[in-house]
Amino acid sequence: MNQQGTVFAAGDQTIYGIVQTIPVIDGDSLSMRLVSNTNEIIQIQAYLYDELEQQRMKSIVIGDSCKISGTLSEPLPPTNFGQFDYKRFLLEQNIYWILRPHRAAIQCINTNKQGYLMKLQQWRQYQLQNIEQKLSSDFGGMMSALIFGERVMMEGELLEAYQRLGVIHLLAVSGLHVGMIVAASFYLLIRMGITRERAMEVLLIMLPIYSLIAGAAPSVVRATLMSMMILLFLRMKLRIPPLFGIVIVYLGYVFFNPFIIFKLGFQLSFLVSFALILSAPTVMERYHHAGSRILAITLISQVVSFPIILLHMYEIPILSLPLNLIYIPFISLIVLPFTFISFLLSFVLPTSLNVPLIILENTLPLVHQFLMKAAGLKWATLILGKPSTIIMVLLYVSIITGFLNWERGGKLWWRVPLLGLSFIIFIQLSLPYVDSKAKVTMIDVGQGDSFLLELPYREAIYLIDTGGTISFMNEEWRKRRKSFDVGADIVVPTLKAQGIRKIDRLILTHGHLDHIGGSQALIQSIKVKEVLYGKGPVEGEFEHELLEILHKNGAKIHFLHEGMGWNEGEASFTVLSPIGTESDLNARSIVLLANLEGISILFTGDLEEEGERRLVNSYPELEVDILKIGHHGSRTSTTEPFLEQLKPKAAFVSAGRNNRFGHPHPDVISRLEEQRVIIWRSDLNGAVQLLLKDGEVEVRSVKRE
Repeated sequence: MNQQGTVFAAGDQTIYGIVQTIPVIDGDSLSMRLVSNTNEIIQIQAYLYDELEQQRMKSIVIGDSCKISGTLSEPLPPTNFGQFDYKRFLLEQNIYWILRPHRAAIQCINTNKQGYLMKLQQWRQYQLQNIEQKLSSDFGGMMSALIFGERVMMEGELLEAYQRLGVIHLLAVSGLHVGMIVAASFYLLIRMGITRERAMEVLLIMLPIYSLIAGAAPSVVRATLMSMMILLFLRMKLRIPPLFGIVIVYLGYVFFNPFIIFKLGFQLSFLVSFALILSAPTVMERYHHAGSRILAITLISQVVSFPIILLHMYEIPILSLPLNLIYIPFISLIVLPFTFISFLLSFVLPTSLNVPLIILENTLPLVHQFLMKAAGLKWATLILGKPSTIIMVLLYVSIITGFLNWERGGKLWWRVPLLGLSFIIFIQLSLPYVDSKAKVTMIDVGQGDSFLLELPYREAIYLIDTGGTISFMNEEWRKRRKSFDVGADIVVPTLKAQGIRKIDRLILTHGHLDHIGGSQALIQSIKVKEVLYGKGPVEGEFEHELLEILHKNGAKIHFLHEGMGWNEGEASFTVLSPIGTESDLNARSIVLLANLEGISILFTGDLEEEGERRLVNSYPELEVDILKIGHHGSRTSTTEPFLEQLKPKAAFVSAGRNNRFGHPHPDVISRLEEQRVIIWRSDLNGAVQLLLKDGEVEVRSVKRE
């Protein structure tokens, strides 16, 4: 990593600085940014140990002077294929370090020396805190998003529903908001007896202030600058072509912040705006009814943003167009005006008399229930996978061709571009089915296991375990709006990036949470045809609940035991364990021998010494090319007799970085090194993918992607 812009070094540090952003407290976590006394931005990510500390952190405001002691570390690069690059995201904002404070090591005081800009930010923070304290989470989250551009107060599942359904843009402060504010303010100023010229001057002064209040996101800045430019030209009695205005705003924005071009919000905001400005004359000339114009504008916005959304999300929302046709008028004509009015009335009226507020608080929960149900439909989105650069170019060539045909008109202008677009999507969907290589991917799920097996030509897709997160948030104050879930945040995005819409066989080796915990999130997004589970008593409460959910979602459940097996094309799979009478859950792990493209791989779950001894005795001729190390490389696994008989050439070790169990144990690594076994570790290498063909192995890792 290029560290030329920093004076700090990794390790324990005490840093002095000023709070730059509103502290976000979510359960037992705190995040904010600090401008150090060396004028460097540091990302603060703190764990809160008790409720008293949480309450103390809520008193921190923007502009406070702080002394924070903790451990300074570099942001991690992506450790899975298709994963969001948080390190790059921070680097684009000149942030090189994350500081994780020690316990009770955050000390902040109010300096009372801030300027007007800081006072404005503090007022914004105070209003957001008021909204959080006084309003329900349903409407409070909407108000904070629509007025102040902050979505952090929205529940994680609701925010995901908006995103999954393609209506997340309605929560962004954009041209619609700014246009309404400018129009309403201009009307009020005129009604107050102020001349048109003075009204424009007042708005030119007020718009930058509103931009800061609304969070200064790319869409806000674009809309504000465009409005200011239009007002300035009107004040000077000059005409400004809209395209000229947006080009000037775009170039100015990129000049002052070149890295902004990598932000999804910036890309979508300007791309859609360019398309709408270029299309406006044709829309106005050809469509005279308001409904027709809304449909045309919505279609243009959807089509032009579709490739960018696909590149970032790997799927397209099928319900996006009909939902936008309903929700754009609903948000624009009802929710947005009522939200602003209720906010302004809150300064003079108690909550019980604030009629717009009461209406919204009773209406929005019903609307959000509908959205959540719609988002829960598996067919609500079409998973296409991450498109290549060539596919992206072809998509936009097809879209531009379509726009040109539309402008020229004609009865069947849409036929050629629609066929072209459909053909490109068909190619994207078909690519995995012409790939002759088998793929085995060790997904980095932290302290847990998850292996993805893709057979040649997509004959079948197997997933062995799903990882899982052990939660200690049993106290109410610790609960977060969006808790990290291995299944939802790692496994599902990895599958979507590969264009996987269906799992033929989900193989759950045994009932420990770090192997099956991500399954619930998996089945909400990906269809699972069959579940293979180890023979033996199902004792755990979570095991029972999970198998019932899988069954209700249409998965056929089969219990495996030694001696079972099957073939899939030229691949073969043999179950070597369990017998079904093992008393220990680890010993009851499914041990699966897979032969893919002439390469043998042994998956061992959490098998330990006792189980290894039984395999050695029962299968004295067993040898494999690749071994999945049992129980994350614990000291009680991967014994010398086991290794000496199997003679693996390479080994997978799936373990979490700096895990509290000390996995993999140094003795295990020493034994593997003595046998000259190539080691792929998820805690060091991240995800590792093997491409198998005719006995040849090609290795890909995230760090070399």
